Amino acid sequence: MRKESRQRLAKEYSYAANKMQESKEPLKKIYYFSVLFGEAQRVLNWEWDRDLALVYLLTQNAYNQVAGTLQNPSQVAVFPINWENILGQLTQITADFAAHFEKIATKNNKEELYQILGQLAEVTYSVLGNGAYLKEKGHIKA
Repeated sequence: MRKESRQRLAKEYSYAANKMQESKEPLKKIYYFSVLFGEAQRVLNWEWDRDLALVYLLTQNAYNQVAGTLQNPSQVAVFPINWENILGQLTQITADFAAHFEKIATKNNKEELYQILGQLAEVTYSVLGNGAYLKEKGHIKA
């Protein structure tokens, strides 16, 4: 990926992470989180990158799952989800993406990116019915 594209992602992701950190409203935090897949898609329109496509797909899915569960009162009442923890983790993941894209691309960066994507998958899964169940049992640590 070109340096300019990485810098653009880092700048936008950093802005989103800061706004998520500042916000006290869960839906506002999720709104700023949506910057991740929106910006990834813009960059993909200029330059194809397989890893960025993974970022786009997983962040969009995370947004849809978290926002869907958060906005459904019956699920919020039933699932034992610590929303402050989940949203805090999404904020940290957003900051981690920003830091990742600030760096020059290397093989070690790929491993770092996959670690961030794995954390995102775990947090996302923990807000689903089965994921909340597995978290309650201690199988998911997110």
